[in-house]
Amino acid sequence: MNQLCLLTNLTSSEWAAWVQAVGSIAAIVGAASIAIWQSASQQTNAIALQRTEQRQAKLESARTLLALSTNCARAMKHAAQQFPDRESLHRIADLEAHFDFNELRVIEGAVLNVPLHSLPHSLVSVTMIVSSTVRQFREKVESALRFHRQMNSGAFEDFFSTIAEMQGSLAQTCRDIEASVASFESEA
Repeated sequence: MNQLCLLTNLTSSEWAAWVQAVGSIAAIVGAASIAIWQSASQQTNAIALQRTEQRQAKLESARTLLALSTNCARAMKHAAQQFPDRESLHRIADLEAHFDFNELRVIEGAVLNVPLHSLPHSLVSVTMIVSSTVRQFREKVESALRFHRQMNSGAFEDFFSTIAEMQGSLAQTCRDIEASVASFESEA
């Protein structure tokens, strides 16, 4: 009974040793396979988490830009409402009526401080448009207040139509940013 298999001439203790060796190798291969599978799974999860975080950061940047742009549009509208006509502009320029000119500078500074490199590429151009519009609005108001006595009726018409166009342009830019936010929200 020392011979288990007639074809091999191995004793039962030799067979036990071989089975134990093969079993050990199988266990090692199985453990390595599980470790490799878990590592790949963790890496896949980490990549998915990173992508989710990137989408969330892009969405948050877009929402912040939308809020800032909307506030710029409101502030420009409020400023423009303070001088609806030539007489109002003269009163503000002659310091007979209050106009918070510094608020336009604060708004312009806020837009200028938006870090373009951290925005999604699709928002860089619209951010630059917002910044440019706010700056041009401030410059136009500043110029009108400084030179109001030298302005003729054509210059006043140009001033009022230009600030109205700027408000319309900024409103359209806000709608474009809002569409981008909606697009980013659908991706998230």
